[in-house]
Amino acid sequence: MNEPTISPELIGIYVEDARAHLEALDHCLLTLERDGLDPEVVTAVLGPLHTLKGNSGMIGFTSIKDHVHRLEDVFARISESALPLTPDVFDVLFSGASALRDAIEQACQSGEETRSLDTATTSLAGLVTRATTPPTRPVPPPSAAAAPSPIVPAPAPSAIAAAAEPDKKAVEAQQYVAARSNLLRVEFSKLDLLLNLVGELIIYRTKLQQVGKRLAETLETHGAAQELLSAVAQVAGVSAQLQEMVMQIRMLPVRQVFERFPRMVRDLARQQGKEIELIVEGESTRVDKAIIDEIGEPLVHMLRNSIDHGIESPDVRLARGKTPTGTILLSAAQESNHVLITIMDDGAGVDAAAVRRRAIERGLVKPDQPLSEREAIQLIFAQGFSTAEKVTEVSGRGVGLDVVLKAIEHLNGLVEVESVPGVGTKFIIQLPLTLAIISTLLVKVADGLYAIPLSTVIESLRFASADVQHIKGRRALRLRDRIVPLVRLADVFGLPRRQERQREYAVIVGRGDKQLGLVVDALAGQQEVVIKALDAVATTTHSAVAGATIMGDGSVVLIVDVPALFEGGRRMTYVHEHDERASLP
Repeated sequence: MNEPTISPELIGIYVEDARAHLEALDHCLLTLERDGLDPEVVTAVLGPLHTLKGNSGMIGFTSIKDHVHRLEDVFARISESALPLTPDVFDVLFSGASALRDAIEQACQSGEETRSLDTATTSLAGLVTRATTPPTRPVPPPSAAAAPSPIVPAPAPSAIAAAAEPDKKAVEAQQYVAARSNLLRVEFSKLDLLLNLVGELIIYRTKLQQVGKRLAETLETHGAAQELLSAVAQVAGVSAQLQEMVMQIRMLPVRQVFERFPRMVRDLARQQGKEIELIVEGESTRVDKAIIDEIGEPLVHMLRNSIDHGIESPDVRLARGKTPTGTILLSAAQESNHVLITIMDDGAGVDAAAVRRRAIERGLVKPDQPLSEREAIQLIFAQGFSTAEKVTEVSGRGVGLDVVLKAIEHLNGLVEVESVPGVGTKFIIQLPLTLAIISTLLVKVADGLYAIPLSTVIESLRFASADVQHIKGRRALRLRDRIVPLVRLADVFGLPRRQERQREYAVIVGRGDKQLGLVVDALAGQQEVVIKALDAVATTTHSAVAGATIMGDGSVVLIVDVPALFEGGRRMTYVHEHDERASLP
């Protein structure tokens, strides 16, 4: 008889569950290493391990099942106090957990077990063998004062069998019946499709409202017109609730990203001989899954930066009057329609003078270029920049914070850094709660409508032609002792210019410390829009297009890609700004 074939869908469910169980295993090991033996912590991890063992056996991953079984044996000895939690025991357990994770990921990718777990499983078996036998509890002697128990005649064996037979049959039947669940797994692509359909519904709802109003004005005395308006209002309310519900379904807690970092911090700290405690806060903050999927890599780079460049070694910290254990805070909090992720350490901080010297060495800035301390610190986001004296596995290659900046800007976010030498450094990441629906400022350009993400808008103003200054052939405005370059949005999209007027509108947009004035014909108000992606051909033709949306009248409105206007979205464009400042009278 042939072995049953495991479907890709079932393997997908297995690997998602396995990852959750492995996170529970890592959390247990980190807690035991930090706080010592806690029977409740050990008991809590036995459940996930048992489930993982059963699932692995069901899929047919025999080596993985045997490895997890050995892990169960080790934790059973730990719970019995038969195996002391020494550093070498933790090394074996962490190594076994890492091997198990690799084996599961590779097996799920190839559909069969490819990574050998023999060495790791043997090491776990060694821990079981070296465990001492736990002392048995002595059975207390019977109390003399205790009254003898009455003798109850034992039932006949046939009666026992007859009574047990129904229960046995029920158990055999129940093991093939799936347990009821309140959860339903849905592919994220289907949620995206559902959101697009809801967006279409919102568009036609708006159009229906407009048609209903026109009919009501034409047929003021007709009762059907009022009924239509009432029905349209009800449809609007239901569709708004539907849109809100779809957005809530897409939101996930940032815990799914944060929970992988304690193990990473622990391993890197041990590798570098440092003592580091990671404090995680705000894990329940919910963010769109599209952002959850993208934010992991930038946070890895930032945490590695704090471990390598921020936190000092224990002897250095003691010499500076600090505790030998450094602290990194990773927190998330919702603020209005944004989420703020903070990474703060109590390490050495950023030396602005050292950053400036290294930037001059690499030709990133000119030796005579004036830079404030804040602007010098921002140089750590430049491509290829690193203050490490030698290349290691963690740093020194100039790849890290530059990747962070590009990734965050790709998500329509901002990165800010604050640092005090000798005290520590704080990175603040501001991200939208969702990438599917954004608030925009609608502007008119050459008889067309364009949308600018409101998260990038600093202010909008009307200026006179006499206020414009020409610096090195570029138009600019002086706003509160700051020079803001002007760019006509019509020129960006290759549209015909209108004849210059005495007073024009400008939308001041910003990315970090940089500002840019977009000259438009008129402002058309604010509106929340559903973003629709464009084909690669369209985005290549107009590199300043982030997407498109459809208005209530069916017209298509392009969404301006603000980072693309800042020379590829890099903060290094402030070099031109300083040159312009120096040229001002």
